[in-house]
Amino acid sequence: MSAPLDCVVIGAGPAGCSAASWLAQLGLATAVVDAAATPCASLAGLDFEQDWVLGHPRETLAVVGERLGGHALSLPTLLWHLDRRVTGLRRIEDGSPTGCWHVRFEGDGAVPSPTRGPTMLSARSLVLATGVRPVRPALYLDVPGADRPVLDALSLTACRATLPPGRVLLLGGGDNALENATYLASRGHAVTLWTRGDWRGQAALIAALDAHAGIAQRRQVPLPTALRPRAGGGYEVQSEAFGLEGFDTVAVLFGDEPEPAPWSWLEAALRGAGPPRPLRPGRPIEALGVFVAGDASGRWHPCVQTALADGVTAAQQVAAWLHPAGAGRPAFAPKPPPATLNSHVLQLTGLRFGANLGVLDHERVAPQPIQVDAELNLGEQPALPRDADIGHVLDYRKVRQIIIDECTAEHTDLLESLLAKLCVRLMRLPGVLGVRIRVAKLEIFDDCEVAIRCEAGLW
Repeated sequence: MSAPLDCVVIGAGPAGCSAASWLAQLGLATAVVDAAATPCASLAGLDFEQDWVLGHPRETLAVVGERLGGHALSLPTLLWHLDRRVTGLRRIEDGSPTGCWHVRFEGDGAVPSPTRGPTMLSARSLVLATGVRPVRPALYLDVPGADRPVLDALSLTACRATLPPGRVLLLGGGDNALENATYLASRGHAVTLWTRGDWRGQAALIAALDAHAGIAQRRQVPLPTALRPRAGGGYEVQSEAFGLEGFDTVAVLFGDEPEPAPWSWLEAALRGAGPPRPLRPGRPIEALGVFVAGDASGRWHPCVQTALADGVTAAQQVAAWLHPAGAGRPAFAPKPPPATLNSHVLQLTGLRFGANLGVLDHERVAPQPIQVDAELNLGEQPALPRDADIGHVLDYRKVRQIIIDECTAEHTDLLESLLAKLCVRLMRLPGVLGVRIRVAKLEIFDDCEVAIRCEAGLW
């Protein structure tokens, strides 16, 4: 077997291409692997004009991606393995300071083909630039018997220009949902945009939404409880607020999550490399020569520009891992971070909605506006958490929904009682050591705000 490469970059999106190009400029032997046939293929279907990639105004992301991929392909020292699907990793302790990683492709074990190349690559380090996938809740995306699939962000983008006009339901309140709502409405669709919270998108997208009379806006409304195939095509959508409705097309736009496959590969590899070494929160995978770049890291807002920058950082980390400067700090590495953080506090501030609260007659007739501010003490936390697995951290979406549910599920006479219920419920969440809650009634007096604050647990 030939000598291991310096690095294998898994993923040829903007982050992977950026990391690979910098690794090549640093003189490191690098291969790039991707299941797609071309670099930056994930951007190819994004053919709408954008203004958020600095230096590329009014260009489509498809054009930006074609330019990025073409530049990376032109670098003479990079080895490309496109249209190759990674199926697993293996960690080899070969006596070298760094060890070695084997990257297996689909068909591993078969005789290498002149056109397909080897079925495995070996490298001293890895860069995982595997990107994200749409969040896919089973309730809304696995509907047996339907004549068409419930769409996610990727599939909606791919077909929206040719979608026959009809009734369209979009679930979500971020940039993607807002932009798709105005796009589809402008093409003659009757669009319903539905989110259980408030809009979370850019001000310009919200203004465009408000300017379009053809869009039914449902904000701060509990989401549908069931989707069923409709006779004749489309879906029946059941909800407590609107009963049974019919839609021709349904799309779920709940944002993205890191691709889970690389973490499964890593866990399997470490289980088979000598003594058990499971991945867990706080285990710095950088100590094994594995670095994460771009949207897969979850460190930044997912965007072409942040992915490019994170790819540069990953390349510098690889160089530092392979060529440390003496016995001290590596040549390219920043000052090592602490192993743990002394405290970790989750904060939700300014959460406003209508609550069933109060002892006065008019307060019993209809909800009244309140504002909730919450702090949750999560205690000591690792400084290098496992970014790609939300199951290892407290999901702030769950915290927000618990607060709303507790305040709206039933009528509560006293504000003090509501605070106690919130504290008890939030203290039951895994890892929560302490809770601070402030609830304010926003319209009880004209000249002041009434609020009560309480604290429970450890602080």
